[in-house]
Amino acid sequence: MSKEKDYLKFQLRRKITALFKNFFFLLEDLNLEDEKYQKIRKRILDYGNDAIREIEEDINKFDISIWKLNCYFLLNQ
Repeated sequence: MSKEKDYLKFQLRRKITALFKNFFFLLEDLNLEDEKYQKIRKRILDYGNDAIREIEEDINKFDISIWKLNCYFLLNQ
């Protein structure tokens, strides 16, 4: 796997994780019963982890290279 793909995956994972952490803060503000809170919390984690997994699978379908991107943009200006 390329360094570029690893970096892209790391950044996307970090951003999605930050997003569902923010959902937890909103969820806490709702002051729900513990059972309801835990059910919604589990869904947030499941959906977030599914999104990360699907995005990483999609990234693996591409050949990503910073060098290629730089050459492409330089040649097509």
